[in-house]
Amino acid sequence: MTTHSNSRTTALGILALALLSPNAEAENRPRVLEEVVVTAQKSQQSLQDVPISISALSGDFMQDNAIGDLVAVSAYVPNVRVEFTSPSSPQVFIRGFGTNSFNPSFEPAVGLVQDEVFYGRPSYFSESMYDLARVEVLRGPQGTLFGKNTIAGVFNVSSQTVPAEEGSEGKLSYRDEEYGEQRLEAGVGYRFSPSLGLRLSAMKWQRDGRLENTKLERKEDDRDQDALRAKLNWQPSDRSELEFIAQQSVTRVNFWPRQLMKLDDDTRDYLQNFDPEIEDDPFNFQTSFNEDGKLYQRSDSLALRGSYDFGEVAGLSRLDTTAVIGLSWLDVEQRQDLDVSPADLLTLDEVDDYRQQTFEWRFSGAADSLFGLGGNVEFIGGLYYFQSDFRIIADIIAGQDIASYVLTKDAQQLLSGSSNVPGNPLAGTLAAILPQLTNLLQETDYYRFDYRQDTAATALFGQVSWDISEKWVLTPGLRLNRETKKSTPTGQGVCSNPLLPCITATLTGGQDYAPGEIERTETQLSPKLTLSYFLNDDISFFTSLSRGFKSGGVNAISFTGEQLEFEPEEAQSFELGLRSRWLDNSLQLNMTAYRMDFDDLQVLAFNGLLFDVTNAAAAFSEGIESEIQWLTPYTPLSINASLGYLRARYKKYENGPAPISDGIGAKQDLSGKRLAFAPELTATISPTLEYQLGNLLLRASMNIQHQGEHYTDTDLDDNTRIPDTTTVAANLTLRSDEQGWALTVGGKNLSDERSLNQVIDTAMFPGTYNPSQNPGRSVFASMSYQW
Repeated sequence: MTTHSNSRTTALGILALALLSPNAEAENRPRVLEEVVVTAQKSQQSLQDVPISISALSGDFMQDNAIGDLVAVSAYVPNVRVEFTSPSSPQVFIRGFGTNSFNPSFEPAVGLVQDEVFYGRPSYFSESMYDLARVEVLRGPQGTLFGKNTIAGVFNVSSQTVPAEEGSEGKLSYRDEEYGEQRLEAGVGYRFSPSLGLRLSAMKWQRDGRLENTKLERKEDDRDQDALRAKLNWQPSDRSELEFIAQQSVTRVNFWPRQLMKLDDDTRDYLQNFDPEIEDDPFNFQTSFNEDGKLYQRSDSLALRGSYDFGEVAGLSRLDTTAVIGLSWLDVEQRQDLDVSPADLLTLDEVDDYRQQTFEWRFSGAADSLFGLGGNVEFIGGLYYFQSDFRIIADIIAGQDIASYVLTKDAQQLLSGSSNVPGNPLAGTLAAILPQLTNLLQETDYYRFDYRQDTAATALFGQVSWDISEKWVLTPGLRLNRETKKSTPTGQGVCSNPLLPCITATLTGGQDYAPGEIERTETQLSPKLTLSYFLNDDISFFTSLSRGFKSGGVNAISFTGEQLEFEPEEAQSFELGLRSRWLDNSLQLNMTAYRMDFDDLQVLAFNGLLFDVTNAAAAFSEGIESEIQWLTPYTPLSINASLGYLRARYKKYENGPAPISDGIGAKQDLSGKRLAFAPELTATISPTLEYQLGNLLLRASMNIQHQGEHYTDTDLDDNTRIPDTTTVAANLTLRSDEQGWALTVGGKNLSDERSLNQVIDTAMFPGTYNPSQNPGRSVFASMSYQW
C-alpha cells in the first residue's frame, strides 16, 4: 500500500476567520473577468481566442499561492504531471506522455520555452520560476510553431518585462516555511528614458531535507538554489526594439531522496550487517545509505531578441519581423548511492556537459483578405536553427562490500536472470571480512559510459489564420524539420588488476564496446489544421488536427552495445474545444476533448540496474480537459476549478518489460494495458474570499487538489501503483494596494496526507523498491512589497 491518510480534522480556520468578520461588507465593484493575454501562437492574443487546449497562470497568482516551480504549477493544470525527485532527471508528462529522463539520451516529449528560447534538456525544467509574468501550458502536439520534441505539449514561460513608462517599479518578497525552507525573491525595473530600460531579478531558495539517513546520520535532500536575471531593453525608434537577457541558475542538493520498500528476509538480513536500523516503511521519512551523495547543477543563458515594425507594406498591415538568438550552457555533476542501501556496493559518478545555440527569424502580419476571398488574414512564418553538443561521462564504481554481495541471493538473481535462486547464509557472515579481499583483488573497479552527441536541426514553418466569414476561421500550419545527430557511445570495464575480471563489469554484464560515430538524419513534417466557429463575442468552438514528433537517437547507457538505436516517435492529435463566457462575463468555461495516437512510442525498460530505451508499437490517449473561473453572485467569493480525465493505453506492445520478480529481462504483453504516469483523473477547486476592510484587502483562499491512482513504472508492477490522493492547502492574506505591502500565512497538505510521488525498482536488490515520498504538512508565512 502506498498511501496513508491521517485521521486529523483538516484545519480550515483561515476561511472561517474571513466569513465571521463582523465588518466584512463587500465593496461594490465590477464583477467582470479580466482578459488573459497569452503568446501561445507567438503573438499576443486573448486566451479565449486561441484554438489550443491551454492553461495560463499569472505571476501574481503564483506569488499568492507560494508557487515556485513547475511541480507546483502542474497541480493547477488538468492532465499534467511533473516531479523533480532528481533535479537533473525531472519527469514531465502531459496527457500520459512525456519525459522520463532516467536515460540521458531520451529526448523530452514536453518542450520548455522561456522568453521565446527553446531549452533542449530536461534538467532546465527543475530550475526555479521567479519574477514571472505568466506560465502557459499548451497540451497536445505543438510542433508547427515550437518545433521538435513538443509532441505532448509545451511549457511557455514569460518573465516580467522592463517598465514601459519612465521611472522604477519592482517587487520584493520573502517566505519562511517549516523545515528550514526560505525563499527570497526580488525584481526591480527602471526605465531611464523612453528608449532605454533595465530589469534585474534575483531569487534565493533553500530548504532542509526531511528524510533522515540513519547510516550517515544526516538529512537528505537539502536544497539550495540561487538565480539571477538581467534584462536590458532598448528602443532605437518607434518601430524597432532590442532586448538582451542574461541569466544564471545554480542548484545544490545532497542526494538523493529515496527510501527502501518491500525488503525480503534475505536482503534485510544482509543489510542489517551494515545498519541495524534498516527498515522499509516508505512513509516515515527515513532511509539508510552509505554514500555521501550530492548534485550540483548550473546553467548560464544569453538571449537577444530584435524586432522591427514595418507597418503597412504593399497591402499588408502590422507587418513586423522578429529575430531571437539564444545561447545556453548547462553543467551537471552528481554522485549518488546507486543501490540506496547502507552497504558500500555501487556508486554512480556522473558529469554532464551541454551546450546549445538557437536562432529563429520570423515574419508576421495581416491582410484584408486572401486574394480577395473571405475576410481578414493573419500570418506568421520563418526559419529556425538549433545546434547542441552533449557529453556524459558516468562511472558505476564498485564499493568495498561488493565481494560479500556477490554471495547473496540478490546477486545470483542478477547474474542468472532468474528470480528463483536459493539464498546464501554465508553472505552476511562474510560481510565483515570480504572488503579487504575486494581491495586486494581490485583496488580500482568501475564501468564507464562515455557518450557524446552533436545535434543540428533546421526548420521552416508557417501558419495562417483566415476569416472565411464573420463566424468561421480556418488556420492551417506546417513545419518542415531536418535534424542530424552524430552520436558516439562507448562502454568499458576498468579495473586495476588486468589478470582478474572486472567486478562491476561482470556483475552488470557490461561489455567493452566502441562502435564509433553513429549518424542519424530525420526529416519530419508537422502539419496542423484548425477550424474555429464564433457563435458570438462570448462563445466559440474549435476543432483541430495536428501531428508532432520526437527525435530518435542512440542509447547512452547500454551495458552491451547492442540495439543501440531507437526510432523517432510520432503522434497524431484530434481536438474539439469550447471557449465561453457566461453571465455577463462573470463565468468562464473552457473545455477540450481530445484523442492522441502514438506510433513507435519511446519507453524506458529497467535492465536490473539502469534503464534502456526501446520503442513500443503504438499507444493512444483520449480524454477531456476543462477549466472554470466564476465571479459568483456573492461578491466576495470567486471560484477557480479544473478537471482532467484521460484514458491512456498501449494499442500494441507485445514485448513490454515484465516486473523484475518475473526475472531479469522478462517480457510481457502490455497491449491494451495502461500507460505509466497517467492518472485518469486530476482535479482542483480553489474558492477565494476577498473583503475590503477600509484601505486594506483581506483575502482567504483554499485549494483542494486531487490526483487519481496511476503507475510509475512501465512494467505496471503493482508495487509501483500510487493510489489516488487528495490534498488541501489554504492561505490568508492582508494587503494594502495603496501602500504596496502584503502579509500572508498559509499551509500546505493540511490533512498531512502521506503519499508517494514515485516508486521504481531498486538496483542490486530484485523485488525491492525505491519510493520517494511527497512532503507532509507544512505552514508558512510570507511578506511582500510592491511599487
